[in-house]
Amino acid sequence: MPFGVKNGPPRYQRIMTKAFRKYLDNFMKIFLDDFIMYSDMESHLQKLRLCFQKCKEHGISLNLDKCAFMIFFTIACILLFPKKEIT
Repeated sequence: MPFGVKNGPPRYQRIMTKAFRKYLDNFMKIFLDDFIMYSDMESHLQKLRLCFQKCKEHGISLNLDKCAFMIFFTIACILLFPKKEIT
């Protein structure tokens, strides 16, 4: 975002939302200037290609030093309940 641009972050958010509207909540989430894509292994490369095409169409440049590709993780949520005496 160039210096002196009024309302820079909201404007950028609108550009990102408009560019990727078709993919939002399908396999992509956007927060300001960051986006994350999620999918299964078979379709992930195809979805990356779609994303790169949209970036090119809308003039959105990517900083490859800040990009991470093919990151696999699992979130485990463990609920612990206190043991109560039954009387």
